[in-house]
Amino acid sequence: MSKAAAALLLLSFALPAGAASAGDTMRHGVPVQPVPAWKLKASPHFEIYHEAGWAPNSIALELEKLYSSMRLNLSMFAPWMVKEKTKVYIHSGRETYLKGEFEPPSWSKGLAFTSKKTIVVYDSGDLEKLRAVIAHELTHLYFESYFAEKLRHPPQWLNEGLAVMMEDSSHSAEGGPWTTALKYMPRERFFTMGSYFASSLASLNTDQKIGDWYLQAFGIVKHLYRPAQRLQFRNFCEKLRDGTELEKALWDVYRVRDTDHFEKKWTAWLELYRSQDSPGFGRQQPSASFNFQPVKLSSFGFTNFGGGK
Repeated sequence: MSKAAAALLLLSFALPAGAASAGDTMRHGVPVQPVPAWKLKASPHFEIYHEAGWAPNSIALELEKLYSSMRLNLSMFAPWMVKEKTKVYIHSGRETYLKGEFEPPSWSKGLAFTSKKTIVVYDSGDLEKLRAVIAHELTHLYFESYFAEKLRHPPQWLNEGLAVMMEDSSHSAEGGPWTTALKYMPRERFFTMGSYFASSLASLNTDQKIGDWYLQAFGIVKHLYRPAQRLQFRNFCEKLRDGTELEKALWDVYRVRDTDHFEKKWTAWLELYRSQDSPGFGRQQPSASFNFQPVKLSSFGFTNFGGGK
């Protein structure tokens, strides 16, 4: 997950050719280490590479469970995921991740390389968090491959919102920490839709604003991609991929006139969402990939969101 638009581009380009050159000794303040000896653990839909002498327990089973949920919701964007295996590289810890051959930004928890159908993550010692990071990065991989067919990149809010939604659904059928946070986020912390769609992560200068931005992206995508609107959401994404302006795409697909009209509809939906125990996106249908507190929602309570019930 990226704090800056430039860094976000790392998620869609090819893998590095290999390890750092012999002359490179430091990266992100830690010594560069040789390429680890990767061991392969295969499953029906993944090639899982882990460092020699270490492997997270039950990771193949966890990935296949995750795949079942993601296939139902994302295969319309990435039909290749049904027949082609995705490569998943799992470092044994953050230190080897930062020192390793893929040259990740120091703030990241994972990377997705669209052209190589590959993601790279590290084990934090918490299987639930690892699963959430993998869900986030796989979503970027699958969704960005859809836009890459037209040599485009998805809008940042749409790309991150969908990734956070799939990350959240990896916790339980009722949703996870993002679902809870959306219910209790103080109203005044949300951006107006006009300013939100015109914003980028690069323009935000505090952790709170960045966390709020991600939460609103999650809420917007959750609203657009409700179970009864799967086809509409697919058509909406197709129009954006074809270069249609946002407001025209909203009108063509959802009959929403402009961003002000969308804000009214979204606010009404949010009030209804908060008033009931609505189910999450669900399994029957990274955030986790950025190292700042508002997005590490699964690791602490929601008191930092203020207010609420």
